[in-house]
Amino acid sequence: HKHEFESGRTSSVGNDILGFDVHGEVVNKPDPHNNNLDWVQISRDCSKLITFIDLAGHEKYLKTTIFGMTGHMPDYTMLMVGANMGIIGTTKEHLSLALSLSVPVFIVVTKIDMCPPQILEETMKNIGRLVKSAGARKLPVMVRNTNDVIHAAVNFPSKRVCPIFQVSNVEGTNLDLLRQFLNIVPLRRTLCENDPAHFQIDDVYWVEGVGTVVSGTVLSGTIKVNDTLLLGPNSVGEFVPLPVKSIHRKRMPVSSVRCGQTASFALRKITKREVRKGMVMLDPRMNPVSSMMFEAEILILHHPTTIKPNYQAMLHIGSIRQTATLVSMTKEVLRTGDRDRVMFRFIRLPEYIRPGTRMVFREGRTKAVGTVVNVIPQATLAQQRAKLKDKTNRTFVKRGGPKPPNGKPKAEKLVIGLLMTYDT
Repeated sequence: HKHEFESGRTSSVGNDILGFDVHGEVVNKPDPHNNNLDWVQISRDCSKLITFIDLAGHEKYLKTTIFGMTGHMPDYTMLMVGANMGIIGTTKEHLSLALSLSVPVFIVVTKIDMCPPQILEETMKNIGRLVKSAGARKLPVMVRNTNDVIHAAVNFPSKRVCPIFQVSNVEGTNLDLLRQFLNIVPLRRTLCENDPAHFQIDDVYWVEGVGTVVSGTVLSGTIKVNDTLLLGPNSVGEFVPLPVKSIHRKRMPVSSVRCGQTASFALRKITKREVRKGMVMLDPRMNPVSSMMFEAEILILHHPTTIKPNYQAMLHIGSIRQTATLVSMTKEVLRTGDRDRVMFRFIRLPEYIRPGTRMVFREGRTKAVGTVVNVIPQATLAQQRAKLKDKTNRTFVKRGGPKPPNGKPKAEKLVIGLLMTYDT
């Protein structure tokens, strides 16, 4: 964005790709006519493709960074530290966020060409202390040659080591080592291509001549063109069957996408207004249900005072971003460092959540992380109507009085029954 170039601050989630061929060489070559990088050509020429998700480093845009970490589900985190500036407050914040989400971290120290030796030495000491601190408990590994690259890449997925690179983008110092590391580092997550399809939506667009387009990540299964998936939950908690008209991956049309890949789907028979971030597209065999309430085990990373029931905060669960109320907890109050099992309730819309999903919640300076352990299903509108009809029928039979005309209850009693159904 233009304002990001002018201010020097990233304020939105950006994406770029880096491709490697079978020999480990970078295939990113600009077009000789316009000097632009063609994503389609890179995707065709590479045997391994790395996707970079550029997130904001300034504290003002922390909510965007949290959404990028939870919604885009990166395999690894590359933490950038300026050699001349050293570790600042947001550096610790972003490191703790990655560690809380169980995402392995490696550190790249930049601008070593313009940093005095004594300042660089002090920065490296501070990074070493931070990585070995009680909150991180990792072994810092300085990468100086190819042997160090291999050692770091092999042990990196275990989350026990934290590789550290010193680079200069001006002089090109050690950039070759960083590229080698990115080429040989293995995929962290196990693929689940044979499971039912689960697609998480993180953005919605309207494309002229195409219609509604959604982008996101395939969390499980394989999705093909013309597959019919359930989109939801909508405002009443229901899922609507929709066919996938076309699929694009890295700006290139494809016939299918599988678990772990990001993609964009063109959808039929739906408008942009009916789709939102946080929705999912699921295989009909999953029989999904939405929920307004769920239980989670949480850890309070920071809170200036105490947390009590009815406390409200912004929840980040995958691509879901919605305010929720802390309904109940086992302890009387929660403070910094406390763990507890609590109950949350969304204040606006029902969501689709799976047990075991990592979550982050924040409110001002308050930050906490946790894991969803139990989801309480919400009755759909059709189920609520069926329950209401059954309740009104039983009421008239019990009274034994005369039935209303045509066997229909009076309007006043119908309204009372509806309110009772929603309250329960």
